[in-house]
Amino acid sequence: MVAVATYKKDEENKIPSPPIPTTNPHPNKKIEHTTVIDAPVEAVWKALVDTNDWSWNQWTRLDTSGTAPEMGLQGTLKACYEGNDQDWQSFPFEFAEVDYSEKQHVLAWKGQVLGGCLFSGYHTMRLEPITTIDNETQQTKLIHTEIFGGLLPMLKLGLPYPKLYRNYRLMNESLKKHVEETSKK
Repeated sequence: MVAVATYKKDEENKIPSPPIPTTNPHPNKKIEHTTVIDAPVEAVWKALVDTNDWSWNQWTRLDTSGTAPEMGLQGTLKACYEGNDQDWQSFPFEFAEVDYSEKQHVLAWKGQVLGGCLFSGYHTMRLEPITTIDNETQQTKLIHTEIFGGLLPMLKLGLPYPKLYRNYRLMNESLKKHVEETSKK
């Protein structure tokens, strides 16, 4: 027997929308958050690419001994999963892409263990200018992504993936607040 549901399309019997998931069911494979920032892409890029001063970021630091990001540059990624400036963990990383072209701005880095067999991560922060109807308001779309590979992520081991999912959203919100406050001065 097949059950068939019928719905009336009137004000009294509104059909509720399905719930929007607030968590990622597979953060061990891919994490992605998109945030709109009320500032020009150049202002967001300036804050993002200044990895020597990520004071806005309580969860991640990219230590390159003061050297500006460039493709192939290696450094130490420091992660604080609770964002409380305690218990920082360190991992080697390499900048995979640093692109500040007219159409997009991309800062990407990668890390791996045992050639990527045990673990690999490819982290991207992509900025895209948003064209508004009035052509006066300047906004930026931040697309923040990390793709995981290797045995550990497959087994949901190696990193606290649900915390990373939360932290990347918080990083976006923190960058947004920082840039919007500083660009209005």
